[in-house]
Amino acid sequence: MYEKRIIDKTLKEYFQELPVILVEGAKAVGKTETCSQLAKTIFTLDNEATRQLLVADPEQILRSEKPLLLDEWHLAPELWSFARHLVDKGLDPESILFTGSSIKVNSRIHSGAGRIIRMTLRPYSIEERRISDKYIGVSDLFQLNRGENVSGTIEKSLADYLDEIFKSGFPGIRNKKGKIRRLFLDSYVNNIIEHEFSENGFIIKQPEKLLAWMKAYAVSIGTTTNFQTIIDVAMANNSQAPSRPTANNYREALSVLYIIDEVPPFLAIGKLYPNLAKSPKHFMLDPAIALSLLKVSREQIENYKVPKHIGKFNQTLIGLLLESLVYQSLIVYADANEADLYHFRNSRGTREIDFILQKNSNWILFEVKAAPDAKDSYVEHLNWFEDIAKNEVDIVKVLLNTGNFVYTRKDRVHVIPVGILGV
Repeated sequence: MYEKRIIDKTLKEYFQELPVILVEGAKAVGKTETCSQLAKTIFTLDNEATRQLLVADPEQILRSEKPLLLDEWHLAPELWSFARHLVDKGLDPESILFTGSSIKVNSRIHSGAGRIIRMTLRPYSIEERRISDKYIGVSDLFQLNRGENVSGTIEKSLADYLDEIFKSGFPGIRNKKGKIRRLFLDSYVNNIIEHEFSENGFIIKQPEKLLAWMKAYAVSIGTTTNFQTIIDVAMANNSQAPSRPTANNYREALSVLYIIDEVPPFLAIGKLYPNLAKSPKHFMLDPAIALSLLKVSREQIENYKVPKHIGKFNQTLIGLLLESLVYQSLIVYADANEADLYHFRNSRGTREIDFILQKNSNWILFEVKAAPDAKDSYVEHLNWFEDIAKNEVDIVKVLLNTGNFVYTRKDRVHVIPVGILGV
């Protein structure tokens, strides 16, 4: 049975007005299943016979019942150009959906700009994981009136969130039993190194160097660690660590494959602009992939017995894993709410906001804590930021924690358990 995704509503709404849409994203996030809900004809292009048929006779697309889904389209990029020309000739709305994980580097195809829009599907967000039966949505927070309070409860603890992190947000993996799930996640990582790079035109002469860099990147999730440090960490734990140019190629390729993500720094307010750090914050598409790379078990996490090279580099692994879970959701919610996602850090590193959602002149500031309480020290930077920016924009302050209660503090910080945050 199909489990509804947040993208469904927007995808259907856009498709009613547009002839062609590309839904892209990493492998195993559910692109085919999501688009199949709208399609009456499905062509799966990783089937060689189907691919040969359509490449030889692309007019088959016009003769087929619409809407039509071209799954794994990157295996026959000629069909992209064919569809683009159909749009130029006045193709009707709700005609063609493309799905795929990437496109080969240096492929000479038109971007589709002005003709084909792109939407990204990601692993399950918090709301899609159905952690709670009620949610306080980002849309609600954007519309929250000044002086309005929030309330609610949830019976979840940090252990429950760790369960979710280890299960992953991949629809076909997360409900497998523990050992089988670990095998699937390890296989996912191996497939990236052994197949996806070469299939997409990226040349990997020494896979062990790529693995070393990916492990170092996994350690850096939730941080603004500079890329030279990531290379240094890879080198410290593997004599085959990559050079900087090679690492930059890895970074580009993993971004193209949707394996790594970077939250841009917030740079948009005059009083703060001169003192801002300009480094992105690093994340992977799913924190379970980072754990698979690092070979860290649930028992090691709970007992703080992570390997030394991880512990030294990242003393707050649980907190950053939780922040990664939040990121995985906020990027989905941002898309659905037509908002932009940033992080904030001043140049000295003395002030930091984990996430900022910006929609016009409305901003939501998020601080993420693995603790169940709401200490004054946790919200200090939220209040500092508001004091500086409150005369220029409308600000809502949110502390996301692992407690059981939703409430509003006297300083107008809304305390919301992670599991209640929705779209």
